[in-house]
Amino acid sequence: MNAISNAFSKFVRYMKIKEAKFHASLSKMPLYSATIFSPLPRNIQNKLNLSLPSEYSIDLISKSHIVVLKCSGRSIFIKNIPHMLMLSSLSNIEKSELHSFGWVSLLDLNMDKQWRLLIRHHIDFWIKKFKNTAEQPAWSILATSERLYNWIMQYNLISKTSDALFSATFLESIVQQLKFLKRQIYLPLKLLEKITLIRAIVIASAALDDHKKLALAIDELSIYLKETDPLRSCQTTLDILKVLRNLIDIQAIIVFYKKNMPMEISDTMSKLAQVIRNIRHSDGGISIFQSEFTPSPTYIDAVLSHVRRNNQRETYSEYLRLRSFGATSFIHLKNKYFPLEFSSGTQRIILGSYLYFLDQNLSFLGDVKIDHTLHNEKNNIWFNGKSSFFINEQSIDFEKKLYINNLGTDIRCEEFMSTESFNIAYYLVLPSEITITPLEYQNGFFMDLKSGARWMWNFSKDAQFSFDFEKNGILNGERKYFTLLTIGKTLPSNKLRWSLKLI
Repeated sequence: MNAISNAFSKFVRYMKIKEAKFHASLSKMPLYSATIFSPLPRNIQNKLNLSLPSEYSIDLISKSHIVVLKCSGRSIFIKNIPHMLMLSSLSNIEKSELHSFGWVSLLDLNMDKQWRLLIRHHIDFWIKKFKNTAEQPAWSILATSERLYNWIMQYNLISKTSDALFSATFLESIVQQLKFLKRQIYLPLKLLEKITLIRAIVIASAALDDHKKLALAIDELSIYLKETDPLRSCQTTLDILKVLRNLIDIQAIIVFYKKNMPMEISDTMSKLAQVIRNIRHSDGGISIFQSEFTPSPTYIDAVLSHVRRNNQRETYSEYLRLRSFGATSFIHLKNKYFPLEFSSGTQRIILGSYLYFLDQNLSFLGDVKIDHTLHNEKNNIWFNGKSSFFINEQSIDFEKKLYINNLGTDIRCEEFMSTESFNIAYYLVLPSEITITPLEYQNGFFMDLKSGARWMWNFSKDAQFSFDFEKNGILNGERKYFTLLTIGKTLPSNKLRWSLKLI
């Protein structure tokens, strides 16, 4: 009997997934989102009684009336957002962030009426311009989910300047976007996309007192987490934090309605929180591994405070944390190039390292094999990472050796590629407020930090290096200009050596 029941459940779920895929295809057609008639709710009540600090450490709005995009570090005047949405110069990722309306959460609820009218104008513009279009990224699942969430979360602010006509238009759009997401809830999406979609449905259903949609979303989340390895599904450390934050919001709604917390949700939250705790630098921020944005330490603390620590110590092998007396290093073990971050005390010295193939017409196919060894002697650390993969059907072996002394004042690195066939550049992301002085008799430079510390970089003789001092980003919630160190080769070579030493 159980076998028949399980088979029937699988068939029903299969049909739901097929229906969701059908709607996903239809949603790309113009006028898919158009509605002839849809009953409007009488009101919206934000049930998520949860307040966390801003992801930004500084009030960018009050200082310059701008929003700094997390995905690129680009500054945009809030009054110009409708204009920017129509520009071809903005990337789809940047437009998606603007379509998400996350910038509204940065604004003060007690701001003057002029700002509240501006918010209403931007929402009115978006509804009129994008209501019945299939334009991407305006109606991508991520952007729609974030927009629906942010509009409901900031409803108290938005409603302060609402008249009857705007309220009706706004509520109609809320219902329309919720219907759009509900039809695609069974899609087999990537973890962050799926959790963001479900959070939006949960928050919106609670706001509209739609208990049926709420229960459906929580059930689907439980089933999805049973079938997914959440940790391995996150592409970046920032994704881990985002997924954890979304689950905390869902948890708050479950608690509000006094429902039982599904074990799959609580277990996933504990695992994600443990990883976040393990990848934090001594400055309180998280390892970003090439991300453009990492939120403020106070925000990270607040997120972690909502997750209970497990008594049993959990380990996760994707991010390796190496600690010496005065420094901390992080290595991404599941990346075939083993990117590195390094901080000394509370100062980040290397914010990321990565390898880049200058030829864009390469094909990376086949399985990737990754392995590493770690040796510790008298608190000195030796790391050796190896990976094997294919480029244009050619087998490639990559090896990275790293030495860190027991004080964290001396790092030596060697990277080896089994072929000289490809043109490769190595990138190291350094702090912004530094002074560079070339070495006189060696291939390298002194790096003087604002704190007064001096570090000396040395490179192998065939290496050439250059600097880009104007890379935008947000580190620990504050806007920064990073320094990008590019290392190339003057001669064909498949090996790079560099060392970093505190003077």
